[in-house]
Amino acid sequence: MKSILILVLFNLQSGSEVVTAEFDDDRACELAALRTFQGVTAEPDLRPLEPAGGATPIDGTVIARDSDGAEIGMYSCNPSRSDGQNG
Repeated sequence: MKSILILVLFNLQSGSEVVTAEFDDDRACELAALRTFQGVTAEPDLRPLEPAGGATPIDGTVIARDSDGAEIGMYSCNPSRSDGQNG
């Protein structure tokens, strides 16, 4: 099943950048996200997003941090709805 990457790079100077792309599977999607964050920091720390108190978590959303713990972006890989299926 194809997978859609939705990725946001946080940048306080120029504004956040949104990246979307389609991949053949979740693994390819996740590797593309990792490579994108490695362009910002050599060893990004990728962990599931834990929402602020009382907020509902969004399944599959991952937050990326640099070596200092600063948030550098977030991403999610989701099933594509364009596999010829209507609904």
